[in-house]
Amino acid sequence: MPAPFRRPASLSPTAQDQLPGDPDPALSTDLAHRSAEALLAGVRGSAEPEVVERVVSLARTEGLEDLAALWSASPAGTLPGALWRLYAVHTWVQRDSDEALRRYAAGSRTVPGLRYLAGLSEPPDVASVRATLDEILRGAFTGDLAVALGRAGAVMMLIAYGTAHSADDQHDPAAQQDLTSQASRLLATGEELAAAARLEAAGELS
Repeated sequence: MPAPFRRPASLSPTAQDQLPGDPDPALSTDLAHRSAEALLAGVRGSAEPEVVERVVSLARTEGLEDLAALWSASPAGTLPGALWRLYAVHTWVQRDSDEALRRYAAGSRTVPGLRYLAGLSEPPDVASVRATLDEILRGAFTGDLAVALGRAGAVMMLIAYGTAHSADDQHDPAAQQDLTSQASRLLATGEELAAAARLEAAGELS
């Protein structure tokens, strides 16, 4: 019988304040890796659909801040770093689906080949964007992690290209600069996810 689902443990702010000195980087790194591995193994070892759905909705129900405290400092080429980026992408797209869809559609016209990797229905709508991001996150735990990371990377790269197009359309220099910076960050995240997918496919993501 599989063990019951447990969300990744993190220290409360009060508990953190009671710790002497600065956090030990080695301890933080170890906790990040152990929690990511435990979460992945726990879901894969369970046959219960509700366990999978709790993991998909983890950031929404428990808060992205807990995951950030555990994983956000981890390099992109590690399991906790890759899962953090996957959850962050999922949370942002679910929260701002209309804007994500608009930018995705604009980016799709620039690099149409990435659409097939992303796997959204054509033409995409808000419902399909949300469903696809759920499917990608679910697949990271129940299917092929490399495929899930690659799909999420493709989605983010297309959104980044669409954001760059929006920047080009701006007449206000400040707005143009803001969107250009956003596009750069989104593209970096997409490329990091794609690189993590390649590492996972080679058995080198840990």
